[in-house]
Amino acid sequence: MNNLKISIIKNKSDFEKTIEIRKQVFIKEQNVPEEIEIDGLDPESEHFIAYLDSEPIGCARIRADNNIAKLERIAIIQKHRGKGFGQQLTNFLIDYCKNQDYKEIHLHSQTYIADFYEKLGFIPIGKTFYDAGIEHIEMYMKIN
Repeated sequence: MNNLKISIIKNKSDFEKTIEIRKQVFIKEQNVPEEIEIDGLDPESEHFIAYLDSEPIGCARIRADNNIAKLERIAIIQKHRGKGFGQQLTNFLIDYCKNQDYKEIHLHSQTYIADFYEKLGFIPIGKTFYDAGIEHIEMYMKIN
């Protein structure tokens, strides 16, 4: 068993750590322009951070619209990928959404990882599209 701890961000220090993870994963690795990644929607979102022991290794945010939650900015830093942490983080987010009485969860998955989300119960909808030059597909899950 690993020592992954996931929590809702409650302080500026943890929020700044999530921004650093997002910059590392999306801006540096995937060449997403900073103005797209840091999109001004953070104040209306709930943020989550994943620590492995004392190291921040992952993050995500949830934006809500009525009874629909949208999972966004899910990221695990490169050296910790492929170890199940992304699955643990996503399952934590799903459980959180269930406890908040959302009716559906949506996300925009990069197409190369859509099968990861399908295995967790998400269903692709619509056609693929490009966001920040990266191919995506919308996915959803009905809950409650």
